[in-house]
Amino acid sequence: MKFGNLVIAGLVTGSIYAVFAVCVAVWYRVSNILNLAVGDFAMVGALGVDDLVRVRNWPLPAAIAVTLAVVAAFAYAYDRVVLRLAQDGLRRQEGIVITFFFTFALSFFIDGIAKVLFGTDVHAAPTLWAGNSLSIVSGLHLERAGLLVLACALISGVMFAVYIRYTLGGKAMEASGENGLGARIVGIDTRRYRRTIFTGTAILAAIFGIVESPITGYTYLSGATISLTGFIAAAYGGFRNPGRALLAGLAIGVLEALLGGYVSAEYGDTVMYAILAAMVLAWPRAMGFESAVRS
Repeated sequence: MKFGNLVIAGLVTGSIYAVFAVCVAVWYRVSNILNLAVGDFAMVGALGVDDLVRVRNWPLPAAIAVTLAVVAAFAYAYDRVVLRLAQDGLRRQEGIVITFFFTFALSFFIDGIAKVLFGTDVHAAPTLWAGNSLSIVSGLHLERAGLLVLACALISGVMFAVYIRYTLGGKAMEASGENGLGARIVGIDTRRYRRTIFTGTAILAAIFGIVESPITGYTYLSGATISLTGFIAAAYGGFRNPGRALLAGLAIGVLEALLGGYVSAEYGDTVMYAILAAMVLAWPRAMGFESAVRS
């Protein structure tokens, strides 16, 4: 049953990659900005709930509600004050490069605030579904927190993919990313879509941080690492396809677990990224990179 347990572990790890890849992909699709702060919102969600429950003795539901409200308010305000300037004021002169650094700077800002508020130790939000691991079949086991992580990844990825593909709002969001000026000419409020998606993905990341942190634990520096994994997985979806970003994240997690289990736990990551790089060079269109570069 080693293979089956490695696949299960890989799916859980891949779900972490997948959720943040979906957040990166869906916001890039509407704004043409790479969100390098998405992992920091997850970190704030996890450490914020932990602080309110463990230190201030708040009930868990109230701690979650207040933390998500703070994340939503901050993301909304950041878009209104900073990203509006980056997208609407400087974009025509500087293009995507300048907006890339607005979320990069946001990541550093959140990390600094989190260090002051939460310290440098590893913490995690309380487990939402406590209990022994679930036995799928004889010899195959899945932690309850892992099942929640996998469910969160699948629900978020499928939800965004269906929304973009089959709804009028999704088509308008897609048009905002393809041609912002043209979208505004035909009456699409691109600013509202950008703000809604940025705030929504921040809330989603915070929820996922609360759900996932009991497995890995978070520090104030965890956000940057999480954002990087999401960025890599989103790249294999061409940065614009949340469905492919979801599948890429899950596939990378499974590949990583299998290589760690059968090749080498020490060099598994090196071998995995070498394989992925070779695939990109051999089949750039199939991997989604051609569309990302062209855009």
